[in-house]
Parts: sequence; structure tokens; C-alpha cells
Amino acid sequence: MSFQIPTLKSTKTLFVINKDFYAKKDTGEVRVIIEALVPAGGARPNKKGYSVAAFTADPEVYEALNLDNGPIMVNFESEPRESRNGFGNTTNTDHLLRVIADKSASAPAAQSQQK
Repeated sequence: MSFQIPTLKSTKTLFVINKDFYAKKDTGEVRVIIEALVPAGGARPNKKGYSVAAFTADPEVYEALNLDNGPIMVNFESEPRESRNGFGNTTNTDHLLRVIADKSASAPAAQSQQK
């Protein structure tokens, strides 16, 4: 009997407000953190507004984001990855793999050049 385990990759649209990276001193590994605004609430119906959520990301994601003109809405490909928090606990969190290019934003520019 054979079966295929489905991939857990998905897309996620985030309002990115901050990006940061650091290199681990002992291994030189680059760790990227992307912060985004997300709706608050969920399990707490009295909580209103927005919260800041942090996501780990590949270094290519850091390079692809340009925040020079302020926060931006970005589409990402993501997958769950095991991560360790500052207390040493491990959890599965969404890890951003790559930025998905917005084709609708580039389409008008391409049409205007053809005229």
C-alpha cells in the first residue's frame, strides 16, 4: 500500500511592518524575523484592534522586501517549521519561504510600455 503525504505549504498575505536579521556567533547561520500586523482577538472576543506577529523567514525573503516607503502588503509562501523560543520550548510556527510576486501590480506597467 502506498500513499502520498500532502505538503503543508500554503500562501499567506501579511501587512509587513518590520524586518530584521542576525547571525548566530557560533555557527554563522543567518536568522531572519519578519513582523506583521494581524487582527487581534481570536479566542479573546473582547480584544479589538491589531497585534504584532513575528515570523521566521529564509534570508531571500529579507532581501526581497523593501520597506523604504513604509509598511507593505506582501504575499508569501509558507510552511510550518519547528522553532525554539527564548525559553527553550519548541513549537511549530509558520516559516516564510519566499515572496510571491504580485502579477496584478506589474501588468499595467507592461501594457503601458507596449503602446
